[in-house]
Amino acid sequence: MKILAVTTLSLLFSSGLMAQEEKKNVIYKYKEYEVIDLGSLEIKGQIMAPGDLTVNERERQSFKRSLLEKNNFDFENRREIENLR
Repeated sequence: MKILAVTTLSLLFSSGLMAQEEKKNVIYKYKEYEVIDLGSLEIKGQIMAPGDLTVNERERQSFKRSLLEKNNFDFENRREIENLR
């Protein structure tokens, strides 16, 4: 009984190993140059121009920066931090 089980398992595993195919290198060749004629395209719809686009000027916001509260910053670093936008 044990011999029968061992032989069937060995046959199953050996047949699985033999059934594998060799891997083939697949080389894809793409077009080197393609021309798209944008003049022949037709777009259906309405041309709509935007209305009034205005931007209101606002005052510059000043934010509180916790970096300036530290005592170990020298003058140049403090000036650079104050001028950040």
